[in-house]
This record gives sequence, structure tokens and C-alpha cells, in this order.
Amino acid sequence: MPPEVSIIVADASRVAAIRDGTSLPGRVMTFASASLASAIESIKAYRPKVVAIDATFAQTPAGLTFIDRVGALAIPGSTILLVVEHDGRWTTMPLGNGRTPTQSRPAAVAASHPGLVTPSQQVVAALSKIVAAHTETLNTRRAPRFLVRDPFDVTVESGCASLVDISVLGAQIVSLPVLRPHQKINVALPDNDETMNLIAQVAWSTFEKPQPQAEPHYRVGLEFTSAAKQALEAYRQRHCADQPIPFRAR
Repeated sequence: MPPEVSIIVADASRVAAIRDGTSLPGRVMTFASASLASAIESIKAYRPKVVAIDATFAQTPAGLTFIDRVGALAIPGSTILLVVEHDGRWTTMPLGNGRTPTQSRPAAVAASHPGLVTPSQQVVAALSKIVAAHTETLNTRRAPRFLVRDPFDVTVESGCASLVDISVLGAQIVSLPVLRPHQKINVALPDNDETMNLIAQVAWSTFEKPQPQAEPHYRVGLEFTSAAKQALEAYRQRHCADQPIPFRAR
């Protein structure tokens, strides 16, 4: 039987404090919130007993997307915990398995911990607001997005980027080259033995501060023209998960 593993995901400035201040089963592996792709790959490989997520990071759009992605892996016996700081001490509380309907997560946390101190209640309330905002985003999105089964490299403007998710009208990438909103770019998507070449416009671009040893990068949303819809639908069926992302976050 493989040894038990727990995984911590938090802002780089808080990872060490959370690791030292919490008691988690088995061998503990830590990942900064700027290294989510590595965290996901390790979760797939080690099938951890616990995935502990810093509440500060969990309140961000990237944190909510990460929680859903971990839940979608449906690892038997694995638990997602939210890690909260109060009076210099770290407290963990269950966040369900990640596949609970999104709107019910904060309520479930509060119900299972009626005596939580005020900071934890504030975290739950903040999560509720963010979830509601992203649910509204989903309702107004023109096309559902699908996570790629395994992130892979694409070419943008002769540079390198990693494809995160895709729809028939757009995509999210993590790009090393600087990409600016409203910029029109050439995108080359690898597809078996061929390459799909498209023109896209940058809808939004956010700089992400990496760990010291990692390269700076941008998380970018792309918009494709309607003319590519049929080709992109076939492409996403070959390379993406079967179910769409339940709510969308940058």
C-alpha cells in the first residue's frame, strides 16, 4: 500500500507557516498558488489523503477554479480542507469533496462547524459572494468551457504558452510572452500529427507573480472568431474533459 500523502496549496509567503502549523496525515507536499499545474499533476500521481487549501487563496477566482478541478478528479478517500488563520494559529475545516453543488459549499462548511470563530465565518461569507458572482458569469457566457485533459503547449506569436481550457469561442492560456488586451495574435494548437492555426484576440490578461525560480507569466483569455466554431468543437472533443467547467473564473 502506498504511503499516505497530504498536499498543501497556498500563497508562497504562507506555505511554510501552514505546513509547520497544521497536523496533516502522512508525508506533506507543498505547492505555491503560482504552481497549480504541478499541484494538479502531483494530486493525480499521489492521490493524497488530504488537499489543504489556504483560505486566502480559496477566495480568489483561481482558487475556486482549482477547488473544482481537484474535485473533478474524484479521488476515493480524499478530502479537501480549507485552512484558516486565527490569532496566529491555523485551523482546518472540510470543504466537501469538491463535487458538491457549488452554491452549497459555504453553507455546508458553516453547518458542520457552528462554533467557528468570526474570521472563519467571514471566509465562508466571502466564498459565497465569489461563487455567486461566478455562477452569474456562467449564465451569461456565450459558450461552455472545457478543461483540457492534460495541459499542453501551444504557440502564440512565436512564443510558448500552456492551454488550460477551451470553448468554441475562446480559450484560457498561461503565456510566457507578454500579451495585452485587444491584441490580435496567431495561435497554433497542436492536434495529433497536425497543427490548427487560428487568429485570436486577447480578451483579458493578468500577470501572475511566480516563485523565485520560475519564469514570469501571464494568464490570458482569448476570443476566437465564429468562423472557427466547428473546427474548435471537434478539437475540444478530442482533447478536453467531457463535462464543462461548472463556473468560469480567470
